[in-house]
Amino acid sequence: MLVHTDHLVPGMILDKDIELRAGSFLITRRELGDGCLTEKAIKSIRNFSPQIAPVSSKVFIMDDEFAINYIKNVVKEDLNRIAEGVISGKEYTNFLADGELQAKVMRVMEILFSNPDIVRCMYDAKYNTGEQAKPLDLILEHSVRTALLSVALGLRLRWTLLSLVSLGTAALLHDLGILKTSPYPELESLDDFSTDSLAEFIEQHQECGASLFQDAELNMNPYQHREVLHIIANHHNPDPEDLKHRNTLLLHFTDLVDEMVSRMPYRLRYNFSPAQLEILGKLYKRRCGLVHVLLGLTRLYKRKGGSAWEMVCNLAGLFNMQKLLGGDFDVKLQEIIDCCPFDSAKVNPPLESNSLPHTIYCSKSIDDGFSCEDLLYVKVKIQDDKREIKEYLKCGALSPRLQKLIEEGEG
Repeated sequence: MLVHTDHLVPGMILDKDIELRAGSFLITRRELGDGCLTEKAIKSIRNFSPQIAPVSSKVFIMDDEFAINYIKNVVKEDLNRIAEGVISGKEYTNFLADGELQAKVMRVMEILFSNPDIVRCMYDAKYNTGEQAKPLDLILEHSVRTALLSVALGLRLRWTLLSLVSLGTAALLHDLGILKTSPYPELESLDDFSTDSLAEFIEQHQECGASLFQDAELNMNPYQHREVLHIIANHHNPDPEDLKHRNTLLLHFTDLVDEMVSRMPYRLRYNFSPAQLEILGKLYKRRCGLVHVLLGLTRLYKRKGGSAWEMVCNLAGLFNMQKLLGGDFDVKLQEIIDCCPFDSAKVNPPLESNSLPHTIYCSKSIDDGFSCEDLLYVKVKIQDDKREIKEYLKCGALSPRLQKLIEEGEG
């Protein structure tokens, strides 16, 4: 097992002699007796870390229970950090606000991260790919968040523990195939891809992911192996009518939601198909807020019903946004805004955000000499494009209509 020198601890067993680029050996297994690393040996290894061959700063450690348990803690640091980011709600809408659900999700994640094969895969992906850190980190963070969201949605749908473990495993590994695609690590090049080139990339990414999963030879029963393989190989183009592979459809939705609202190494978003984009518009080809994403999914799946619509409804429930499911929320909201005679009505938060709008304010209320009989002397703090905070007045005529729209929207 290839381990970064920063992660060496006394008690790990050296699996291969450590050679330097100059051609000499830094430390041999024979010198250590039983190959067991000591504090002194680790200090020496770290001093010469950049000069180690064949891979700088990496040494081969015996893949035993002690080493795996330590590496597990290294990998779980990322899991805990990302989970805290979700729970804090600072950069991501908290879908784990329900304490009971949060505890169940983290128990399933503990099961996943207790699997030595998954620990190896996650560690190798982050530390042993030899690629640029920024795109890799964003992809791995997306994968962990997708796993958390997938397990949370599966729990809400009352799926079995076996299905949750399959979902979580597939979510953690579903995008590792990107690391083997031709555009990687220059993933910003995707922004200039044609529709056909993008379709080829998606197919290549799924095929590479499936191949990596098979090569990893994770220890699981044949049924679970086939299921995870199918999810990874088809998560961008699932069949909504295929009840046998509902897990694939679920991961498609959770992957889509996270990618549409999170930072990625590219501006383009490709989870919506060209046919779906014809319905939804160009807005959905780029990162957009959770409100827009749920409105788009509602538009696509509400009339079709079935498993897909059930999943969309429960996704909205996780984010406490069931009120968007009534249909045409954005159209009806625009009709309310258009009633403003001064063309100055604005919603807060805007639809581009990850939170439901709850107030309509007047953008001209800070202008000298402006007056309107519908203005309330209730101030709304708004941050502009320059991150400056400005205080506007709330609209007394349109805000109640927004509240009524929200109340009627749940469905």
